Amino acid sequence: MKKLQEKIMKDIGWKLLSLAIAIALWFMVINIEHPVTTRIYTQTITLENIDALTQQGLTILNRGQLENMKVSAKVKAQRTALDRLTQYRNSIRAVVDFSKLESVKSGDTASLEVSFLLPDSAGTGFEIVSQSPEKAEVMIEKLAAKRIPINVRINGEAGNGYTTLQPQISPSSVQISGAASVVNRVKTVQVNVELQQASEDIVVTAEPIAYDENGKQVEGITMDISKVHISIGIQKNKMVNLTASTIGVPEDGYEIAEIRWSPQAVNIAGSEAVLNNLQSITLPALDVTAARQTVVETFLLNEILPDGVMLSNDTPLEAEVSVVIQQQENQQITVQSAEVTLQGTEEENYDYTFSKEGVSLQLTGSARELSAITTGSIAVTADVENLTEGEHNVALEIELPEGVSLVGEVPSIVVTIQQKQQQQQPDISQQQPEQNENETNTNIDTDTEMDTETETEQTPIAEE
Repeated sequence: MKKLQEKIMKDIGWKLLSLAIAIALWFMVINIEHPVTTRIYTQTITLENIDALTQQGLTILNRGQLENMKVSAKVKAQRTALDRLTQYRNSIRAVVDFSKLESVKSGDTASLEVSFLLPDSAGTGFEIVSQSPEKAEVMIEKLAAKRIPINVRINGEAGNGYTTLQPQISPSSVQISGAASVVNRVKTVQVNVELQQASEDIVVTAEPIAYDENGKQVEGITMDISKVHISIGIQKNKMVNLTASTIGVPEDGYEIAEIRWSPQAVNIAGSEAVLNNLQSITLPALDVTAARQTVVETFLLNEILPDGVMLSNDTPLEAEVSVVIQQQENQQITVQSAEVTLQGTEEENYDYTFSKEGVSLQLTGSARELSAITTGSIAVTADVENLTEGEHNVALEIELPEGVSLVGEVPSIVVTIQQKQQQQQPDISQQQPEQNENETNTNIDTDTEMDTETETEQTPIAEE
């Protein structure tokens, strides 16, 4: 043992010097083969423990901006270690932890530390020399949520002679949440479906997108669903007219002025056999019984379509019918007696005269109908058939245009009937003999003249 100690202690100085030189040489070799250097690594921010805010009814207004923010860090280590870290670069994280956020309210802006975390799988020996940014500015706002129906926007058209039916969406609505100011900007949520001359049903899956009132996509919100399923039927189409009607009558003194409905026609779809037999669709009649003002009613078209018929995608789901009720107006006109037509007269035996020059009529109806009435446009007759000589109070028969009626009782007019005076005829029995006598004298005179002429003609012959 003593000899061993003597050997160890012999030339101890030289031995320590040799050891120091060896260690120095080892460090020199290490530095040459595995030098220490730095590299910059960049990663986007990850937000953690956001529930700490949502439990307080708060959220991050600039969440999208934070999630897109890039954090760069300069890491120092041996080159071999940095090479190893590079292999795990996707595991590097830049974290903002919201559990460290306390005593905030809507409208506040808080500054939170950004932790640049290296993965354990890359080993040790790393030093973060610098980091930018070191903190993140977080804008706090009240959390809001609302449920919105999902609309389908169809781009393109179906094939010629075909149309799209109303899309079937599952689910049909989505709940959006986020900062109140952002959620309030959302006006519609829709999915887009491409339609290229399709002649068969379409089934697709699409992502819902939120838009503001200007049609610009709204970012910074979350949805409770990421995909929706859309089914669009493709069938033959046809445009048919809608018709509207009424039942009942308005209150006395009121009338139907106009019936309006919209749309006037709808584009429907169905089998060719069904469409060929359908020319129009009748809307349910509006009840205007005792109405004093305009009656308006809306009908769901899907509920009144015939069997086997569906609405095309470009057709409104509702039809509105308006029946305009207005108060009737009064107008008084005078019909001259000369304009009264007598029926059943015997003019060869009787004379007919009226006791007054005209008859006053009180009419009621719409202003438009009344304005078109003149005394000449109304047919007024009095029936005097089978009436005897004398004065008679005869009820008038009055033909009025549609929409115009007579106020009060039917008026009458007094007609006087007189027998015509017959002219005296000459006495034929006393004139006949005188006529015969004249005719006899005429004949005698004619015979005498003929005899005289005969004698005159014969005298020269005798002389010869």
